[in-house]
Amino acid sequence: MNEFVTQKSACCLTCTMSQRSDKPLILVPGPMPVTSGTTSDPERRQAIRYPFTAAAEIIDLRSQTRVIGRTADLGRGGCYVDTLSPLAVGTVVRVRLERERRVFEAVATVIYAHLSMGMGLAFTEIKPEHRAVLEAWIAELSGERLPEPDAAATVPEAGPVSAVLNLQQLLNELINLMVRKKIINENERAALLRRMFR
Repeated sequence: MNEFVTQKSACCLTCTMSQRSDKPLILVPGPMPVTSGTTSDPERRQAIRYPFTAAAEIIDLRSQTRVIGRTADLGRGGCYVDTLSPLAVGTVVRVRLERERRVFEAVATVIYAHLSMGMGLAFTEIKPEHRAVLEAWIAELSGERLPEPDAAATVPEAGPVSAVLNLQQLLNELINLMVRKKIINENERAALLRRMFR
């Protein structure tokens, strides 16, 4: 009985001290809730994305507003475009990506946007000829190179130009990583991208 009273008194003493103390109580969290697959987290993606840099032109199909930027990543289901003027979430757009003389076009929807940083696009309609370009890019990015029919006839890209593109892609990835890890803020990121892509 005395042992029970002592434990109860100790518990009450702890509660009283916590109420009088200006320090917050430390609570042990319970089990985390299980999140469903229908979360509204804009960063959740169904398909694998690969770091990818290409010139991007985005046209709002309704207002014909034209936005220029560069891709930061690419997957079979969509891409992220670095731009200082992202369009509103839900906007239906035509996206045109160009890299190394290859062009990809699709109809897409803006699924999330970061002010002065960029926007995530989900492809909704891709013609077969453009699907082939996308698949070729994905194959290269994932390490499975697909042979191109006119590969022997093409002139290899100049060394310095290729080195500059690789450096731009690397810097772009580094800047995005620094923002995600909160090393730099969005304004600093926008300033760095302006300097890099001007």
